[in-house]
Amino acid sequence: MEIWSGHKPSIRHCRTFGSLAYVYVPIVNRNKLQPKAKIGILVGYAVNRRGYRVWLPKERKVVESIHVKIDETKNGVKTLFGKVKHYDYAIYQLDQNLNNDSDCRAKDEKSSSPKPLSSLDISTWIRLEKPRKKSKRIDVYYYPPSKERLRSINDVKIYCERNKLEFDPNQFNFKPTTTNTRLEEKTECDNETSSDSVDEASLDCK
Repeated sequence: MEIWSGHKPSIRHCRTFGSLAYVYVPIVNRNKLQPKAKIGILVGYAVNRRGYRVWLPKERKVVESIHVKIDETKNGVKTLFGKVKHYDYAIYQLDQNLNNDSDCRAKDEKSSSPKPLSSLDISTWIRLEKPRKKSKRIDVYYYPPSKERLRSINDVKIYCERNKLEFDPNQFNFKPTTTNTRLEEKTECDNETSSDSVDEASLDCK
């Protein structure tokens, strides 16, 4: 190429084969807790574009990218697999490590799995209907053994989730079963008082 063009070609992009390489992972392909780069081994250069070809042992595939940081002071095989004579044995060791990691994660997930919920004994709860003084409405409350007043089905659900209890909305009825007679009696008394005052006024006029 130098003879044909008359210019000395640049070799700044050339790197040592087998060096340790870090492939950048775009932000859209990771979250805040995931690493910013994947570690691999430099195996060549990209064919149809500028960049490098890096083998990722954990994913067992070769990727092409221009966003690669190469550490030529470290041998990728020795760094990732240690000093081994046979490359197949190195792959076997890597698979064993990955399997051990997956087993540990499975054990952690199993140990951190949620405990079964306790059954809810509705017989220990108290249901109370309380009529209002200035309206015909009747409020319904449920009192669990902790004496906490629950005003709605949503309050009951939150209480069950907080105390690890099974929640069944069919066990609770927030519709009043009685009518508010207090307001009706008060209305009748007011009517009688008003009628008596009208009669007295008519007698005075006579």
